Amino acid sequence: MRPYLGLAGNILASNFGRVGFPYKLTFVTTYACNYRCKTCNIWERKPKNELSLEEIRRFFEKSNRFNWIDFTGGEPWLRKDFPDIVEAALDHCRSLLLVHFPTNGYLTKQVVEGTRRIMERRPKKLIITVSTDGDEVVNDEVRGIKGGWKRQIETYRQLRAIPGVDVVLGMTLSSLNVREYGRAFAAAKAECPWLTPRDFHVNIVHESGHYYGNANVAGLRDRTDEMIEEVAAYRARRGLPRGMVDLLEDRYLRRVEPYLRTGITPMRCHALRSSCFVDSWGNVYPCGMYDAKIASLRDHDYDLRAIWNLPRTRRLQKEIWRYDCPQCWTPCEAYQSIFGNLLGLRNTPRSLRGREGSIEKTT
Repeated sequence: MRPYLGLAGNILASNFGRVGFPYKLTFVTTYACNYRCKTCNIWERKPKNELSLEEIRRFFEKSNRFNWIDFTGGEPWLRKDFPDIVEAALDHCRSLLLVHFPTNGYLTKQVVEGTRRIMERRPKKLIITVSTDGDEVVNDEVRGIKGGWKRQIETYRQLRAIPGVDVVLGMTLSSLNVREYGRAFAAAKAECPWLTPRDFHVNIVHESGHYYGNANVAGLRDRTDEMIEEVAAYRARRGLPRGMVDLLEDRYLRRVEPYLRTGITPMRCHALRSSCFVDSWGNVYPCGMYDAKIASLRDHDYDLRAIWNLPRTRRLQKEIWRYDCPQCWTPCEAYQSIFGNLLGLRNTPRSLRGREGSIEKTT
C-alpha cells in the first residue's frame, strides 16, 4: 500500500508545486545498441566508462525515493548486469511502484530469462514495451536489422506468458511508417491472436541532440497531417478508457494533434518539477529532449537530492515552466505532466496564452 500512497501523494503535490525529490526517473543504462534505426542515432555511439553496477547500486542507495523508474537505452539488455540494476532499484527504493523498460526484443533468451529473474523480486508493477515499427518488411527496413521483427514478436509472446508482467508492443510513428499501423497490428495479431489495440501502443517521433542524436535527421515528421490522422484512428480503436492507465494514454493521444500543429507542449511540463533524466555516465538532465546538463552524479557522491536542489536545477525548472525549452510531447515527459495538471490549474505564461488558446480549441 505504501508505494501507491507515495505516488498518489506526489502526484497531488505536483499539482501545487515542485516536489522535494523527483518521483519519476528516466535512467539510461547504456547507449550501446544492436539495431540501426533510421529514426534514431543512438547506435552510432561507442559508449565507454558508463556507470558500473557498483556505482548504480550506490546511486540507488543514496537516492531511493522514486515511485516510478523508466530504465532505457540504447538496448538495456546489452548490459548483462541489467537484472542486477533493476534489483538494486527494487532493493533500495521502498516506495517504488512502477518499473518500466523498453527493449528492441532481439535478444529473446536474455530478455525472457532476465525478466523471470526480476519477477522473483516481486516488483509491484512491471511494464515492458517491445518496440516494433511496422509489419515484418517495414519494421526491418526502419529498424535496420533483417530478421528483427520475428525476434521482436517472439520476445513479446514469451514475455506475455510470464505471470505478473504487463507487456505491450510500442510503435513510434514517423514519416517512414505513418500509414503502417493497420498492417503492423494485423501482422502482429496473426502471430498473437489475443492482441488488442490496448496491447499496441503508439507515440510520435521526436528529435534530441543529447539523447537520440537525431537532431540532424531531416524529414522525420514531414507527413504531419497523416500522423495526426493515424493517431486519431488508433485512439478510436482503443475505445473508451477502462482504467487509470487507459485514461493516461487517452489524454496523451488527445494532445498529439495540438502539439504537432503548433509545436508547443500542450500543457506545463513537469521536467525538474516531478522528474529528471540521468544518462549512462551519471549526468543529470531535465529530460531526454533538453540538452542542458545540470551536474554529474559522480561529482556529488551519487546523491540526486543534492543535484535536485542546486540553483542551476531550479533555474532550469523555471525556464521549462515558462516554455523556454525544446518543446516535446514524448510519453517519457508527458505522463507525469498529465498527472501534474490533473486539477487544471491555469498558470500559462501570458506570452503563450494566445497560442495556448489555439491549442485548447483542438483538444
